Amino acid sequence: MEKIVFLHGALGSKLQFSPLMQKLSDSYECYALNFAGHGGEMIPSQGLTFPTFAQNILDFLNANKLEKVNLCGFSMGGYAALYFAHLYPERVEKLMTINVKFNWDPITTAKETGMLDPDKMFEKVPAFANNLMVLHGMNIWKNLLKSTSDMMKKLAETVVMSEEQLASIKHPVLLSIGDRDQTSSIKETLTIYQLLPNAQFCVIPNTAHPFERISNNILETTIRNFMTV
Repeated sequence: MEKIVFLHGALGSKLQFSPLMQKLSDSYECYALNFAGHGGEMIPSQGLTFPTFAQNILDFLNANKLEKVNLCGFSMGGYAALYFAHLYPERVEKLMTINVKFNWDPITTAKETGMLDPDKMFEKVPAFANNLMVLHGMNIWKNLLKSTSDMMKKLAETVVMSEEQLASIKHPVLLSIGDRDQTSSIKETLTIYQLLPNAQFCVIPNTAHPFERISNNILETTIRNFMTV
């Protein structure tokens, strides 16, 4: 049975994939992990970085004796999947990304990091703030917001993967993007699609960025179709 490992986005956790994994469980062995700093995991001293996320994936595969898997990553998790495939191509069969932001320009970065202030979050979206507190821990969630903000700012200043490194990823890749995603965009996703030698491109209809706004039925169908090609 094919194995799929699901990778969550920033401020998310492995729990967000539970309904989707249940839908796919008749045909696939489904796994999910929490990245460093998420779901109760400690924030490492170096902060949140994609080398750390790649190590999280590698450690998870080794701990569960998974030699070669398919990766499906949402947002930050999608970029982590690509980065991992670049570093450890022998451990990946196929990979799918969902609503990944590739272009971290200063204006967009300022907009995204501006929403990560815990006091403003409590004022404007208290239910979301309380959910983060429960999901990541009373003593971690505020540090997670700061670490995520720091990570985004570094993404605007440095290149995690060059165009040449992205082009070296030979795996079958499905890049999917919501047509109403205001965090990422169809344009920037198409740019990456054109770099990858074995990529497919998919626009998810009537879909904004947040994972909870994406239809699990559409994701299930998309994953099944991609996995059987």
